[in-house]
Amino acid sequence: MEPQLTQVHTPVELGRILRVKRKEQKLTLQDVSEHCGFSMRFISEVERGKPTAEIGKVMALLAVVGVDLFARSR
Repeated sequence: MEPQLTQVHTPVELGRILRVKRKEQKLTLQDVSEHCGFSMRFISEVERGKPTAEIGKVMALLAVVGVDLFARSR
């Protein structure tokens, strides 16, 4: 099955993708927290679209749940 590509315009949209993928894998906030070392609060804030979240940390969270981030020039 081809991976689905989704265009992301806002931190809220990216957070929803993160949450959906985490739940698809039956991972709790605690599971992800233990794996990456970030607090459950931080992960929850990112999933709710925290606009000031550090990009490196967000990319690490995406990697933990198996989401690749792509950029394409328009």
